[in-house]
Amino acid sequence: MPTPTFKQSVGDLPTLKKKPQASPSSLSSDVTELSHLKREQMVRNDNYQKMQFGLKQRKVELLEQELTIKMEKLKAEAARERLHIAKEQVQLKADILRQRVQLLREGVPQDETNSALQVPEHSDDS
Repeated sequence: MPTPTFKQSVGDLPTLKKKPQASPSSLSSDVTELSHLKREQMVRNDNYQKMQFGLKQRKVELLEQELTIKMEKLKAEAARERLHIAKEQVQLKADILRQRVQLLREGVPQDETNSALQVPEHSDDS
């Protein structure tokens, strides 16, 4: 009674069939089939590695974009903060000048007003 032939499969990978007897021609065909399966496996591995490389490359590109966006956001926040500081400085200067005018209207001499309420000079080095 010959050994039964059966087929075992894993996913969609090619499978080998167990042959009942080993003859020189069947050994040769087994070797050919194994060689073919090995080539297919190598092609699939190569395709998988190319796909993995592409995914890693895309991930790096996305990380670079994310960093660029974060840098632009930080620059915008810094510029906003500089504008806020400049606005506060202008408001302070305006308040001091209003107080000086009020004191002058009330009859306080200008030299006393100038020494008591000095107007700060701000640089535009921001």
